[in-house]
Amino acid sequence: MISKVRTMLGNKDTSQLFKNFFSLSLLKLINSILPFVTLPYLIKVLGIGQYGAIVLGIALIAYFQAVTDYGFNLSATREIARSRNSQKSLSYIYSKTMITKFYLLVFSLSILIPVIFIVPQFKEDLVVYLLMCLTLMGHTLFPEWFFRGIEKMGYIAVLNLIVKMSFTIGVFTFIKKPEDYWMYPFLLGVSYIIVTCISHYILIKNFNLKVVPINLNRVRKNLKNGFPLFINQFLPNLYNNTTNFLVGLILGKSFAGYFGATRQVVTILGVFNSVVSGVAFPYLIRHKEKFEMYRKYYLILIIFIITFLLLVHQFIFDIIGIEYTNDSKVYYILMLGMFSIVVYNIHSTNYLISRGYDKIVMKITITTSIVGFVLSFPLIHNFGLIGGAANIFISQLILAIGAYYFYRKIDKKLQSVT
Repeated sequence: MISKVRTMLGNKDTSQLFKNFFSLSLLKLINSILPFVTLPYLIKVLGIGQYGAIVLGIALIAYFQAVTDYGFNLSATREIARSRNSQKSLSYIYSKTMITKFYLLVFSLSILIPVIFIVPQFKEDLVVYLLMCLTLMGHTLFPEWFFRGIEKMGYIAVLNLIVKMSFTIGVFTFIKKPEDYWMYPFLLGVSYIIVTCISHYILIKNFNLKVVPINLNRVRKNLKNGFPLFINQFLPNLYNNTTNFLVGLILGKSFAGYFGATRQVVTILGVFNSVVSGVAFPYLIRHKEKFEMYRKYYLILIIFIITFLLLVHQFIFDIIGIEYTNDSKVYYILMLGMFSIVVYNIHSTNYLISRGYDKIVMKITITTSIVGFVLSFPLIHNFGLIGGAANIFISQLILAIGAYYFYRKIDKKLQSVT
């Protein structure tokens, strides 16, 4: 057994896989812990209403983050993984992706800023929503997709650590009363922008990247090729962020705060899943034969983690200060949805997308998002937070079933050919 482990660690690909997993695990662990350090403080100092305004601001920005991401964390990562040995190709992919994202950022801001001024519900917290634009800028231009493609996740871990630590220190230093809630988006946005500048300096210096001219025709082609993955990344906002948004608009900012805090606890599992999925994606592109082993053992592990989180959730709620009617029921429903997302990511991101079946995943996402969007208002209006949680769960379950169905169909077809 020991000799097998040594042999695995001696393999270059396997060794890099473990390094990437450790780097992203450290990153996500910190990302999970730090919000639970600041969350009780923010709820206590700001009050659940002001915190709810921040949750609504994050939900608003998430729509435009999905636009500027445009699926590049998958499509550009896939291109980088396939061209990692060609310096010329890496510079080209880097240039066309960054320039395309810059155009998308300008387009998003040209819509977002007028919307913030026009919509009456945003006027009360106008400064918060405007400052959220800084986070959008930093998030858009951060080249995480490049580091993932070359499987150097250590850079992502260190850079994100700088963002989170700077932000956390800033929260405890500058936010002292309810009126300081505008500092939350300001601190987060400035931290992201500084780290984004550092990341591009690292890429140009350490990886000898050059910015090459990219004309508008190449930008259009880049957008066209990435459209299926863009749909796959953007449309879930129709049920995901729209649910958060409607909770705030229909039930009020306080309920948005409670719902956002509960979802923050649920993301403990989501954080772990994003680590595993992110590390496995470039690896499984190059080693497709490893998928079944990955799928089997990962699902077993996830079931154990979910069981543990269900048992300790009340302890976490007590620490944070989450207490409202049906809080445990909302948590259980959201956890079932998160398990569905794990199943979905296994069979969509790391099987269908890694093999180039982007359009199939796009069709699954379109169907799911429309269903979730249609159900969101009646469920929240009639059942409150339980309805909001149920809407997210139903949508995520449809995603999981769809991805698993097409995985089985395509895998059976490939098996019959071989």
